Amino acid sequence: MDNSRSQDPLSTITIVNDGLVQKSMDEHIEQDIESADIISANLSESKPNDFHILSLHDLFIQFQTNQNHGLSTDQVLQLRKQHGENKLAPPKKPNYIWIFFSQLLTGFNIFLWIAAIFAFLAWKPFGEPDPQIANLALGIVLCLIIFLNGTLDSYQVIKSIKIVASFANLLPTLTTVRRDGVEQQIVAENLVPGDIVLIRMGEKLPADLRIIACDSLKVNNANLTGESKAISCMVECTHTTMLESKNIVYCSSMIEQGTGEGVVIAIGDQTMIGRMSKLTQGNGGDEITGLHREFNRFLLFVCIGTVIAVAILWITWGVWLQRDHPTFVTYNNNIVNSVGMIVAFLPVGLPSCVTFVLTIVAKRMYRQKVLVKSLQIVETFNSVSVIATDKTGTLTQNQMTVTHLLWDLDGIFTISNIQSGEQPSPREEQTTNAIELIERRASNAANVSIEVIRDLFLGACLCNNAEVQLVADVELGGDAADIKREAKIVGDAADTALYKMCSDACQINMIETRSKNHRLHVLPFNSNMKLMISANTLEHDPSKVLILMKGAPDFVIQRCSTYKTKHGNIELLTSDIQQMIIQRQETFGKDGYRLIALCQQTLEENDFNEHFNLHRSDDLHGFPPNNYTFIGLFALIDPPRAEVPDAVLKARHAGIRVAMVTGDHPTTAKSIANQVNIFSPEISINNGLDIFKSKQDNNGKITIDLFRNDRLLEKHEVVQVTKLNLNIGENNHEDARILPWYKRMIASCKNQFRDPVSENKNESINRMNYIPYSIIVTGREIENMDDYMWDWVLSHQEIVFARTSPEQKLCIVTEFQRRGEIVAVTGDGTNDALPLKYAHLGVAMQSGTDVSKDAGDMILLDNNFSSIIRAIKTGRLVSDNLKKVAIHLLPGGSWSQIWPIFFNLWFGMPLALSAILAITFCMVNDVFLSLAMANEKPERDIMSRPPSIRSKDRMLNLRLLFHAFMLAGNAATFVGFFSYCYYWIDNGVPFYSFMFTFEHFGKDPPLTQSSAELRRMTSTAQSAYYCSTCVFQMINFFCTRTRYASIIQHNPFWGKSRNWYVFLAIVASTGVQLLVTRVVWFNNTFDTQPIPVKYILPTIGFSILWLLIDELRKLCVRKWPKGFLAKIAW
Repeated sequence: MDNSRSQDPLSTITIVNDGLVQKSMDEHIEQDIESADIISANLSESKPNDFHILSLHDLFIQFQTNQNHGLSTDQVLQLRKQHGENKLAPPKKPNYIWIFFSQLLTGFNIFLWIAAIFAFLAWKPFGEPDPQIANLALGIVLCLIIFLNGTLDSYQVIKSIKIVASFANLLPTLTTVRRDGVEQQIVAENLVPGDIVLIRMGEKLPADLRIIACDSLKVNNANLTGESKAISCMVECTHTTMLESKNIVYCSSMIEQGTGEGVVIAIGDQTMIGRMSKLTQGNGGDEITGLHREFNRFLLFVCIGTVIAVAILWITWGVWLQRDHPTFVTYNNNIVNSVGMIVAFLPVGLPSCVTFVLTIVAKRMYRQKVLVKSLQIVETFNSVSVIATDKTGTLTQNQMTVTHLLWDLDGIFTISNIQSGEQPSPREEQTTNAIELIERRASNAANVSIEVIRDLFLGACLCNNAEVQLVADVELGGDAADIKREAKIVGDAADTALYKMCSDACQINMIETRSKNHRLHVLPFNSNMKLMISANTLEHDPSKVLILMKGAPDFVIQRCSTYKTKHGNIELLTSDIQQMIIQRQETFGKDGYRLIALCQQTLEENDFNEHFNLHRSDDLHGFPPNNYTFIGLFALIDPPRAEVPDAVLKARHAGIRVAMVTGDHPTTAKSIANQVNIFSPEISINNGLDIFKSKQDNNGKITIDLFRNDRLLEKHEVVQVTKLNLNIGENNHEDARILPWYKRMIASCKNQFRDPVSENKNESINRMNYIPYSIIVTGREIENMDDYMWDWVLSHQEIVFARTSPEQKLCIVTEFQRRGEIVAVTGDGTNDALPLKYAHLGVAMQSGTDVSKDAGDMILLDNNFSSIIRAIKTGRLVSDNLKKVAIHLLPGGSWSQIWPIFFNLWFGMPLALSAILAITFCMVNDVFLSLAMANEKPERDIMSRPPSIRSKDRMLNLRLLFHAFMLAGNAATFVGFFSYCYYWIDNGVPFYSFMFTFEHFGKDPPLTQSSAELRRMTSTAQSAYYCSTCVFQMINFFCTRTRYASIIQHNPFWGKSRNWYVFLAIVASTGVQLLVTRVVWFNNTFDTQPIPVKYILPTIGFSILWLLIDELRKLCVRKWPKGFLAKIAW
């Protein structure tokens, strides 16, 4: 490999005794680097599409940079002034005026516009020759309501847009560069042309780069070309066209494999993706989420209900009233009734509440260290039934420590025996031979083989991609992230642990060791093969190449033919010896240790180069596949996070299964599963642990033996192995493109309401029944499983998958989905992108690769499993609160508003509720309370309910409608009519005098009151109905704020369940009632009247009775969860 990164170690960083890192500027930085003005002049003179043709020497002159040292600080400052920040020009900010007008013309406001138009028509011309000012006022009020509603909705939409946009500042993109000879992490926005960027697997490229060094580097340019196949990069130019040349990589492309270095040739809008984005900005569309569909279905229900109600109203008037009672309800009166009917059906507070709830959730999740990419995705949390989680870093602390070295059959050494505080002698400080220093460190340990220990230490130094860098730590707080730099060891958890063992515990100078044993080639850790390989020249014999292989013992040992004994002899590695080594792995694995094996072989440099060039296209990319010598094992411990066991218990209590999917050995996975409660004593010990083993005969027939507690359960013959199909649903998309326009339009309309058909055609709607047993499944067994075995495995209550590959992880996810499970998957690696993408909920880690974070739906800012449980709890709260808002709005805001109109038509009685009072109730009084409902805290049992089934548990279902209309709605209607009738009867108008009188009201039977007085009394009775329903809704709020818990368990006054917003809402609603009924201007304009308190007092009594009845209902539901009342409970 030309210009390898390993040739240029961090010569300005030195590891000292206490492990601290000191940075010193190299005094020999080239003095002839000219100012950044020369760079800019060169860039302006050169063609931007010629960089791939230039030689490396000309390229460095062009950018006035140096591969070893990079740009200087002065150059960077000057270039930043000239070129600006490395970021794309942001898309146009949303036009707030356009958002406002769009809100005026969408959702419920469409119906309000129709109602306002009819109100104006009822005034003129339909109201002539005697137009009533009340109809004009009604139309004006409706217009004001529309504008107020649009303002509130716009405010919430803009607020949510800003919250989501602010998330971009919370996780700034970091990249590693070499400046002033020091490798350091910086914010990608601070890159300038000429920067030397260090490239690693899993990263997203921060700018357009010219490759100057690479090792097995593969990049995915799917975002630019649409081609998902990764391209192997090279240093040399491979095509005269820049886009076709393999030595140029582009901003936002993903690194799938390998490492490398590149020179920044374009930043910001000058990059390829920047130039393309200018052409494609604004072409994207908004995705329709499940929450959108729930709201759209609610809107459709309201539309249908409104149309049916208005149709009944006009049919009644046209078929019966116009003929038999022509003067009772005129054409103009019926228009006004239609306006009231339209308004009565609209729960206008719902859209604002939905956005308000999501805004609250976004802030709450950020406090919980969870970043969601779309606020609507929280709806999925309510349905999650399986969490397929990684082990390392998610369940554990991701702080691996090497505790033991193992070799031969019984050799063992504890790292703590080396005194980390021991100061190096002056002789050691002057030592120039790194191998001698390692041997001296090994000799400090008694009763061990110096040669074996030396090989293990040397392997830990050289076959290791961890290195010290200036790391930009992101500290979250407020609306942006603070960046602080400090020197840290950067690499995966295992490499970092080995690095710390060498540098801290043994005080080995890693920089010197690596520089004097120069790395030639490296195969980074491969999650499928479970190993890493490096090739280094030897300091004491430069003609030899030391090939080191490090990885999972059961994978590495298969490639070994010999092993080194404790005496330093090379012996034949027989199958018996292999089993004894594997048994040591089992023994340590039971205590939660992770073991890493190290083997090696030495070749002449010519032989190695010849083999490498001949076999470069093989799986091991030119490295020898076999004939290695087994050296020993590293035992590492990564303790579980303290909060994970409790979080797993909470998930289990919530009906959510937690399945561990790890690449570790089964015994290690089982030990951690026991520690974090994935395996519980009640099931895994008391009931039993299942395993199975497959075997294949000479005819290819696979037979599987199923064991429970080491006893054979049954034998199963595999009929057809289940294969993973990643091309699911592609044909459907192709067919959709060739459909006629009208069918596409129909399909688009259906998509607004109907949940999409799963891409997995075999995905079930109903979940399977679980069996109370535990099971451990290895990746090798997954390869031989058919549908019967998947059914059996996934029916277990507790599941651990060990030694799995990323492809098998994706297979596990799809098989769970086929059986009706809603799956959340955690992942942090490049190869986790597909499982994260295909899962219902992809959960990426903040410490993970850019690829995984792009594929996930949410990011855990603290990399903590317990954050997932908190997010699920929040998602359930969202679902609960939206249902509570709906069930609060429907009884008073819909049901109790339509019956006065129907009773007026059918029973010939004066209208019990005027259109203006109905509007005030729906648009103002109920909205206050519904917004308070959106602030409700979770109930105590929210995490003890089973996950909802999305296809069955809708926001608007028959149980909710039954409770809202038949129970609460009829109660609200009853108290309204009771106060209405109570007023008439108490003021000398008998019941029979206003029922079934139609146009003869006050005349037949005759009443002593005059017509003007009867009109005033009618207005007062309407005000009584209005105030009664308002008061009922205030008390009904305390019924609907819990689904199952009592008001005592979930009181609004104190504790975790307090909600003081409700009292503000009650005060506001009471103030509106007083304003509408007591202020003379409202009385004269809208025909309202003051209402004596005594006519409202019965409502308070009936409402309290309703509260007690509902409390009794909830008690029955809690006491008999499978009883009739529980089955019909919303």
